[in-house]
Amino acid sequence: MNDFQKKNMVVSGKVELNKLFQQYYHSLCFFAGKYLKDINEVKDTVQDVFVNIYEKKIVFKDSKSIKSYLYKSVHNSCMNKLRSNTLHINVEKEIADQTEEFSNSNYLNDRIETEVLLEIFDAVECLPMECRKVFKLSYISGYDIESVARELNISEHTVRSQRTRAKKILRASLKDVFLLSILWRSMESSKKN
Repeated sequence: MNDFQKKNMVVSGKVELNKLFQQYYHSLCFFAGKYLKDINEVKDTVQDVFVNIYEKKIVFKDSKSIKSYLYKSVHNSCMNKLRSNTLHINVEKEIADQTEEFSNSNYLNDRIETEVLLEIFDAVECLPMECRKVFKLSYISGYDIESVARELNISEHTVRSQRTRAKKILRASLKDVFLLSILWRSMESSKKN
């Protein structure tokens, strides 16, 4: 049980807030980036949510409440910034389009997508070092087998075997995430029909 799974937890001290910040900051910035395009505005928005928690000494029932509160607060702050920015430009149609585009159904989709991607990135980071290097160069940077071999100064056969090993490990560690993403996509496609 981590520090944030205690019942009726109050985030009142700087230590608790710092732990909470370290745990969620990057994923919340990634999430806010789906709505706001300016990286400084994204960072400010996420930081403001943490400042609000500290100032108001908000009480959470459990770790799920904290996570839900953080994502919903960031979402709402992004929506408010989009509305504010649009009003400053004085274009009423744009605010209606943006509000509709970023409705609560998009909130859920974006949150699920963010969580799935973070699970995948975490799983890739847990691969053995050589496997991880080969995987990232092959599938993230888009290098071909020959280029990976040259870059890492290893044989092409080693690249192939490390790629196969990485995919096998990732399939095993991400099987639940894969099933969830298939279910989620099938629900999305049935809504559109």
